[in-house]
Amino acid sequence: MPREKNKTVDFEKKINALEKIVEDMEKGSLSLEESLKFFEDGIKITRECQQALRNAELKVEILTADSNKLEKFDGEVT
Repeated sequence: MPREKNKTVDFEKKINALEKIVEDMEKGSLSLEESLKFFEDGIKITRECQQALRNAELKVEILTADSNKLEKFDGEVT
């Protein structure tokens, strides 16, 4: 269980870092070089977050599998 909590904390930290990057870039006070570095970092973080979300979705699909019948998770709670 502690491992899962660490993954959640990591994901939240990455989202916060991404929000900070966007905020800093929107200010418009960065140099071209700084903007490019921030952009690269943002893309890297975005890809890591997308992978974490794909992994979570796969886990949900596996956990909800019913005798070879897979239920797709559409993101809405019924």
